[in-house]
Amino acid sequence: MHAPAGAGNYETDTVRDREWDDIVAGFEDVSFEQTAAYSRARWGAQKTSHLLVREGGAVVSGARVVEITIPGLRKGLAYVKFGPLWRRRNRSADPKAYVCALEALAGEYCERRGLLLSILPRPNPEFGALEQTMLEANGFVNRRPYADPERYLVDLSLDEEAQAASLGQRWRRNLKKSAASNLDIGLAAGADAHRRFRALHAHMVGRKNAAHGDAIDHLPGLRKDLPEALAPKIVIASRGGEPVAGAVVALHGDTAYYVYGATSEKALPLRAGFALQWWIVRWASDLGLRWYDLGGNAGDGGLKQFKTGLAGRRGAIVQMPGEYDRWSRGGDRLAADALFAARALSRQAARLRALRFRR
Repeated sequence: MHAPAGAGNYETDTVRDREWDDIVAGFEDVSFEQTAAYSRARWGAQKTSHLLVREGGAVVSGARVVEITIPGLRKGLAYVKFGPLWRRRNRSADPKAYVCALEALAGEYCERRGLLLSILPRPNPEFGALEQTMLEANGFVNRRPYADPERYLVDLSLDEEAQAASLGQRWRRNLKKSAASNLDIGLAAGADAHRRFRALHAHMVGRKNAAHGDAIDHLPGLRKDLPEALAPKIVIASRGGEPVAGAVVALHGDTAYYVYGATSEKALPLRAGFALQWWIVRWASDLGLRWYDLGGNAGDGGLKQFKTGLAGRRGAIVQMPGEYDRWSRGGDRLAADALFAARALSRQAARLRALRFRR
């Protein structure tokens, strides 16, 4: 079908999951949230949709969309997290591709399907502000703040000497101390990799008396279903053959993403977390990636200090603005707002359960 004027040619729900993931692997701004394998595992196949914009037959932009409707009604929202994708690999970034995707998404999901379209733009030091400007210029309204807005990013373009100089003073001091711990750090491969990380993570959850959520259980499926370029990587730090710290990292487009971490009780005196993260920084830098996204701080002061020190003076702390909405009819907005209110209550209940779990 054809998109609104200026949006080029677009198509919806036309490619199989594996083909979609092969397509999005060709974008610099891809992330797990924009893959079919992750969205299917997280939301179920019936709630996911996709849109591709083509120019001369070639894909120039697109988005993975989650559709959530009120039971019994065909009203609700179409949600795009960290999309649409518009920066193709080995090509100059063309903002027109982003605008075309916005207009195609609005035409399909707002006008045709009668949903509120909500977009959470990605945290990127170079393109984040531009995306926000284009959203606002194309009828999107920033209506809800993001719950964990600070995002910490390491600049991977630095050489090793400049990267070390960029580190916070305390971070650099702990990294030097970790050198005496004789840690063996590297990629964990094969079927045993997830088992080793999962055991380390389960031990940490039990030690800290914390709920882990269930997203980590998607890892084996993602490693199996995603193309190799997008599959999660597991890095393990060991001492004397015993794993003491681990991380799950995604190498997506121009960015490495810190997805999960785990430590044993031996990690702290060994400064294993510092050594592990430094290894990841240098590894991702050697691969030619631009940024290492450490995620947020979840209101944890210690986590904020650690990530601020690693991002360092040359990195970036990006303030995520929250979700941008566009709708065609007032009733569409009211239905979506009811769903967002239910989400807020669900998140509050989850926080209370987590607090009780820790006691």
